[in-house]
Amino acid sequence: MKTALILLVGEQPAPNLLPTCHLKPDTVLLVHTDRTRDIAERLKDLLSKDCRCLLRNVDPYDLPGIQLALRGFLDQELVGYRLLFNLTGGTKPMSLAAFLTASQRSAPFVYFQTEGGRSLLHRYQFTDQGKVRLESSEELSVTLTLDDYLRAQVGNYTTESPRDEFEQQVYQTLQSIPELEIFTSVRPQGLEALEIDFVVRLGNQVGVMEAKTKGAKSGIDQIQAVAEQRYLGTYMAKFLVSGRPVDRNNKNLAQAYSIEVIELPSYADVGSLNDGDRKELRQRVLKRLGKRGR
Repeated sequence: MKTALILLVGEQPAPNLLPTCHLKPDTVLLVHTDRTRDIAERLKDLLSKDCRCLLRNVDPYDLPGIQLALRGFLDQELVGYRLLFNLTGGTKPMSLAAFLTASQRSAPFVYFQTEGGRSLLHRYQFTDQGKVRLESSEELSVTLTLDDYLRAQVGNYTTESPRDEFEQQVYQTLQSIPELEIFTSVRPQGLEALEIDFVVRLGNQVGVMEAKTKGAKSGIDQIQAVAEQRYLGTYMAKFLVSGRPVDRNNKNLAQAYSIEVIELPSYADVGSLNDGDRKELRQRVLKRLGKRGR
């Protein structure tokens, strides 16, 4: 029997993209709102090469209306399919409506969790008594490329080479981390003012990084701007890399925003990164992205 996966589209596409790549359904129903239509369209572009994709617009907070829309669509378009619901995305009323619809049809559902460098997919099933049972929790082996992540999150984008000597030395150091994917000077199309020095990925963990010879509030503001939900997303790791010590006020501000401050003072002292600072950069990035330092 063919499988149809019902996805609730929120402002973070990864919780829908990763499970879909792992579960490999025959058809995907992307339930979106007016606000998340563009994200649904980008997900459709990425997923349609492997499965049929259908879109359904709903009111994000009309719970009965969402239930009615789901029921009608499933009865008209997905008759004979084995249904599976992903309850991770969307608004809370969307998630509740999908849960109630799954319950009425005794259909299984999943929930995606990313934490501590791990991507976990929890599978649930309804029992004969109508109770919910956790069937399994598995770590996903499938990984997204940075291109997949960026295209799902912002659409088209451009990259360029590192712009100065400090960025070049940071880039060379990051390149020595096995399996770390790195894009430099990333600019989303139509949002060129949101240039990002580095976007990095290790497994399914993504991070943004600003590299400045002097870490200041402007770098913190830039990181916060690109890490908004509507741009690169709130789940990512955030780094401010500075070629000299960062003052206490900016360190406190960065900490309040969960930005990892990495100081590499050898650059200010001698104009290049010494072995100790290179090791510090590698270990801190690995730790934040959920791996042990090397």
